[in-house]
Amino acid sequence: MDIESTNSKILHLAEKAGATQAEVFGIIVRTSGVYIDDDIAKMGTSQTELGFGLKLIIDKKIGYTSSTLTLESVDDLVSRASSMAKVSSPDLKFKSLPSPKKVSGSPERFYDKNTAHLDSEYLTDKAMLVVESAASDSVTVPNGTLRASSVDFKVMNSLGVDAGSKSTMVYGFFTAKAEVSGAVGEGVQRCWSREVSEIEFDKVGEKLKEQALSVLKADAFKEKWDNVIAVLAPSETAQLLNRIIEFSASGENVNKKSSPWTDKVGDTVANEVLTIYDNGLSERGLLSALVDDEGMPMKKTSVIEKGILTSYLNDSYNAAQLDLESTSNGMRRGAREINGAFAAPVTCRITTLEITPSTKTVDDMVSEIDKGVFIEHFAWPQVEPTSGSFSNEIRNARLIENGELTSQIKHALHVGNLYESLKGDLYIANDIQVQGISDIGVNGSVILPTIAFSGTELVGQ
Repeated sequence: MDIESTNSKILHLAEKAGATQAEVFGIIVRTSGVYIDDDIAKMGTSQTELGFGLKLIIDKKIGYTSSTLTLESVDDLVSRASSMAKVSSPDLKFKSLPSPKKVSGSPERFYDKNTAHLDSEYLTDKAMLVVESAASDSVTVPNGTLRASSVDFKVMNSLGVDAGSKSTMVYGFFTAKAEVSGAVGEGVQRCWSREVSEIEFDKVGEKLKEQALSVLKADAFKEKWDNVIAVLAPSETAQLLNRIIEFSASGENVNKKSSPWTDKVGDTVANEVLTIYDNGLSERGLLSALVDDEGMPMKKTSVIEKGILTSYLNDSYNAAQLDLESTSNGMRRGAREINGAFAAPVTCRITTLEITPSTKTVDDMVSEIDKGVFIEHFAWPQVEPTSGSFSNEIRNARLIENGELTSQIKHALHVGNLYESLKGDLYIANDIQVQGISDIGVNGSVILPTIAFSGTELVGQ
C-alpha cells in the first residue's frame, strides 16, 4: 500500500464526508532486532508496520482515529472519524490546521541506507560483540536488546500541506552482572544513533564490564552530605533535563498556566553557562526530519541562551493561542518506540535538545570540585516537573574529594531541586554524547556533555 496515494484518498473522502478541515498522517516503520538472554542471542525479529491517522474537523468539532487498514477499508476509517467529530464537543481554542510552508532539502537527508537495510543476522553479530567484550569469569550479560528502524512518513491536510521525510535509528540496551563471592554488581549501557556505523559496540561491552565490576567495590553510603556538587553522566542528565525542558518550555503548558516558566521569556532561568536549543534539523538527532509530524519545516529554536529563557516550543494548535508561529514541535514519533506513532494526534513535544559544551574535559571538571559525587547510574532518574524536586537512588557512583575521585558508593539518595540547581553553579564538560529518552511513549533525544549541578544533597540509607 502506497502512503502518498492512500493519504490522498483518505483526505478526499474526508472532505467529501463534510469535513471543514482534515489532516492525514501516514507512516511506515521497518524494524529488525535481536534480544540477548543470558549471554545468548535469541528471538531475531523483522517487522513492518504501516499505519494512518486521520483528524477530521467539522467546524470546531474534532474527531481523530487511526488504522493499519489491514482489517478495514479507507471508507471505514473516514466514517469513524466523521462520526466521532459529530458527537464531539466544539474545541473553542482550535483555530485552524497549519497552512503549507516551503520545505527545503532531500527527504532522505536523515536516512542512512546501510542502517535501513540491516537484518537480524547483522544485529546479532553486533549484539554478541557487546556480550563478548563484556564477558569475563565473573561478568555476564543477562539481557539486552538491539534494534534498527527505518521510518518513512507523509503528512497531508486540506489546506495544502503535503510533506514528509525519511530517517533511520538504532537503539541498544544492555545490562551486565558481576558476581564474586556472593557480592553482585550491575552495569547498564544504552546506545543510540541514526547510523549504525557510529556505534562502537566493543566499547559498549567494555563499559558494561567496567561498571559491573566497579559496583562490586562499592560500599553503601551511610553519611549525609549537604551542598554537594553532583557530576551526572550524560545518560542520567538527559532524562532529567528532557523532562524539565519539555514540561516548562511547552507552549501547551504555558497556555494552561501550569508551566513554572509561564510569562518568563526574557528572564533568567539558568546559569549563564547554559545554552540549550531544540534542533529538529540536528545531524545527529534521533527524531530529525525535514518536517515535524504535522508537516511544518523543522528548525533550530533557541530555548535558553546564556541562562535566559528565549522561547517556548509550540505545535500549530498552541502557537495559534499565543499568536505565535509554530516552532515545528508537533510530534508523534518517539526515540525509543516508533511503532504506533500514527495512533494519536500530534502533541507539543521536543525534538532534539542540544546543550552547548564547554572546552573543559571531565577530568578538568572533577579537579575543580572539593566535595561532590560522580554519578554514573541511577535506579531510574526522575524529576517532578512542576516543582523541580527529585530524589533518585544511586546505583553506581564515586565520591569526589579535593578534586579527586575516591570511594565507590551505592545505595544513596541524590536529593535536590533541578530548577534551583540550573540557576546555581553549573559545570559543563566537552564530551558530547547522543542520548535518547528511555521512557516508553515519550519523544525526544538529547545531545549533551557531562554536566555537574550544585546545591544538592547526598543522603545515605
